[in-house]
Amino acid sequence: MAGTVLPSPCQAADRVPFEGAAMIRSSGLPALEATFRGSPPLTFLIDTGNTHSLLDLARAKALGVAVLPLLGPDGKPYAHYFSATLPAVRIGGADLGDLEVLVVDLQTGMAKGDLPKADGILAYTAFKDRVLRMDYLHARVALTAPLDSPFGAPARAVPLSNPTFGKEGPPIVAATGFEINGQPVTVQIDTLYAGTLLIYPTSVDKLGLQAEAASRKERRFRFTDGGVSMVEGVSMTEGFQGIVLARRAPVYFATRDVHLPDGMFDGTVGSELFEGHVLTFDFHDHVFWLD
Repeated sequence: MAGTVLPSPCQAADRVPFEGAAMIRSSGLPALEATFRGSPPLTFLIDTGNTHSLLDLARAKALGVAVLPLLGPDGKPYAHYFSATLPAVRIGGADLGDLEVLVVDLQTGMAKGDLPKADGILAYTAFKDRVLRMDYLHARVALTAPLDSPFGAPARAVPLSNPTFGKEGPPIVAATGFEINGQPVTVQIDTLYAGTLLIYPTSVDKLGLQAEAASRKERRFRFTDGGVSMVEGVSMTEGFQGIVLARRAPVYFATRDVHLPDGMFDGTVGSELFEGHVLTFDFHDHVFWLD
C-alpha cells in the first residue's frame, strides 16, 4: 500500500453503502438474525475463526433444506457431516446471496454447554470481497456488496493475512497492529473467543511475559477447543496501533489442553477486547482497522 493515496473513510462510506442488522449476543458472543428464501429469521453466530459456515441438522430438516452427503476424497460420505446451499440469504437489508454451509448436529453441543445457542454459524469466508463492520459500540453488524475496486481504508489499517492454524490447520484471519504492554503482536482475530488476548508459549519470552504467564489464576473458556482452562495474568496495556483498548486487563496463556498454532503467530484476540469498539474487515483489499 506504500505510495497509494486512499480516500478517507467518510468518502468511502459515502461511495459504498453498508446494510445490515442488529448485533445480538449468544452467551455474550456476537450473532445476528438472517433469513434465506422462505425461512423465518435464524440466529447465526459470527465466527472469524472458522472457514466453514454451519447450519444445525435438526433445524435444516425442520425447514425442508435439501441436505446432501458430504463426500471425502475417496468418494465416500463423511459420517455425521452434510452439505447444503441456502438460497438468497439476507442479513437485514444486506443480500448475502446463496450460501454454502456444512450441516451438522449443533444442538447436542449446545445442550452440553459446549456451544453458544444458535441455529448456525457464519464463517469469515461468507464475506468474500466485502467489507464487514462489527460495531460492538452500537450493537450493529453491516456489510457492503461484493467490491470490484478498492474500498478506501484509513491510514491506520493493517494488512489481513490468512496463515494456517498450525502447520496443517485451516487458514484463519490474522492481523498485525495489536499490542501488549506497547509491544507489537501478530494475532488471530477470533470473534468467538470470549477472552481478551491469548499469548501462545512460543511468544512468551520474546514479549517478556514470563511473570504474567506464571500466574496461578485460571479461567475456563467453555466454547474454545471444546472447553479449556487458560492461565490468567494481568497486562499493563492492550491496544491497537498505539490506541490503548484496556489497562490492567486480563491476558491469557495456554495450558496443555489449548490447541496451539505451532508458532505461526503470537496469539489470539477475542470479543472481550472489542467491547465498545468498531471492527472493520475489508475482505476485498485484505486490510483491517479498529475504531
